Amino acid sequence: MKKEKIIYLIVICATILITSFLLTKTKFYIQSVWSSMADNTITVEWEWKIMATPDTIILSVNIEETKKSTAEAQKAVNTKVNQIKDLIKKYQIKDSDIQSRNISVYPDYNYTNAWRKLLGYRANHSLDIKIKSANIENEWVGGSLIDEVAKIWWVIVENIAYDIEDKTPYYSQARKLAMEKAYEKAKELAKIAWVKLLKPISISESLFAPTAIYSRNSKMMMMDTISEEDAWAESISLWEMEINITVNVLYGIQ
Repeated sequence: MKKEKIIYLIVICATILITSFLLTKTKFYIQSVWSSMADNTITVEWEWKIMATPDTIILSVNIEETKKSTAEAQKAVNTKVNQIKDLIKKYQIKDSDIQSRNISVYPDYNYTNAWRKLLGYRANHSLDIKIKSANIENEWVGGSLIDEVAKIWWVIVENIAYDIEDKTPYYSQARKLAMEKAYEKAKELAKIAWVKLLKPISISESLFAPTAIYSRNSKMMMMDTISEEDAWAESISLWEMEINITVNVLYGIQ
């Protein structure tokens, strides 16, 4: 019985030693392969930009009302929201293209000499109105709508932004051209280094939101009938939108 225990312990010890040896060899092999892959590579990064004409206007407005009660304030705001919805129907804008961004109701106080007096309750409702397939240069679509919305009492036009409804074709084109340029650069580097370029080991990309590019109209700045501030505002006009993509490619070499 004692002899069997000794044999059993010998087997266990031998198993542990063999397992440790195999794990060490495996780890060493993995490290060697990774080190070889890391050493025998070329990393190339390339950025590509495409200019595109925006086809969408996003009009951001805020409606606010102060009344004696929250119910009255909300009712007054909702009335103006419905006014805006009725107004934009003639511009062939669908209700689905109007999105509520923020709705809030809070007490409005007047602070005087460390005293606080309740003026009422202020309700706010922010909307984003999307004008699709818009001709940016068509003042009837953009300017007229903005003018009519702004005429509604206590409706504030907060921002006018431009966008492209479907960016996929532009990103695809930019991605293709960026990859082609990255490959050309990798080939050039491999040729200079006297090595053979292999297939990509990894590919990653970074997409950036389109950026509006504005230009100045120098003629407007020469007008004497408007102030310098107004002239500056009028002299800025939308030109195009910049769509940017960056690819990072790791090529193997030998």
